[in-house]
Amino acid sequence: MGKVNKRTRTHVEDFDWAKLKDSLVRAGANEEHATKVAKKVGSAAWDGMTTAEVKRLAATELRRMDEKSATVYETYRK
Repeated sequence: MGKVNKRTRTHVEDFDWAKLKDSLVRAGANEEHATKVAKKVGSAAWDGMTTAEVKRLAATELRRMDEKSATVYETYRK
């Protein structure tokens, strides 16, 4: 798994698929879909990936399973 550049660009952290999964669930995705998406994004993560790229990739994968939750996820900002 890769290192993710945070939005502020002040630090980098390891990709955390559980953190992504929790975010997807908060957006309305069911546990099964959120787990599948988070693991898929995690396997595709690369060093230097930005949080925006993680979000875009996760939304694309989630949209294949649950369009409504994907839309909510895309517009959700922490």
